[in-house]
Amino acid sequence: MPEAGSPASAVAATPLLRVAHVRRVHGVRGEVRAQTLGGDLGRFAPGTALLAERDGRRLTVASSRPLDGDDILLAFTELPSREEAATLSGDYLCVGRAQARALGDDEWFVWQLVGLRVVSNDGEELGVVRDVEEQPASDVIVVGAGTDERRYPLVREWVESVDVAAGVVVVTPWHEDLD
Repeated sequence: MPEAGSPASAVAATPLLRVAHVRRVHGVRGEVRAQTLGGDLGRFAPGTALLAERDGRRLTVASSRPLDGDDILLAFTELPSREEAATLSGDYLCVGRAQARALGDDEWFVWQLVGLRVVSNDGEELGVVRDVEEQPASDVIVVGAGTDERRYPLVREWVESVDVAAGVVVVTPWHEDLD
C-alpha cells in the first residue's frame, strides 16, 4: 500500500486518465491541436465523451483529424468558436478508468504501479513504488522506503517482473544496494 502523504496516495485516488494534452487553439472553427498520450486515435471518434481536467467539463468530440507525430486536431460540440476552444489551451483531456484502453502484455498504467510493494529477486523488501518517471531511454520506477529513494530503469535487466494483481514488483538491486 502507498505510504500516507506520498505521491502514490494522490495517484491512486485519481479517478481520471489523461488521454491528450491540448497544445493550442487551431484555426478559426473552434478546433484545438492536442498531443495524444498513448492508445490509438479511435478513442477520439466523433461522439466520444471526454472530460477537461481543469474544470471537469464534459466535452463531446465533434470531429478529429490526425496530424504529424502524436498530434491530432479536435473539435467539440460544446465549443463551436475559436474563443471557446481557446479555453482548453494547456488543459488535459481525460476519460474515467473504466474507459482505459486495453493494454498488451508487459504494459501497465502508472496508476497501477504506484503503491506496489518492491522486493529484490531474493525476496528482500525494498519499499513501494512512489512514482514512475519518464526518461529518454526508458521509464524509471521510483522506489521509496521511509525517506530513502532508489530508481530502477523499467527494463528487464532491472525489473524482473510486475504482478499488479499480487501487488508486487521484483527488481535486481543495484550493486551498491547489496553491500
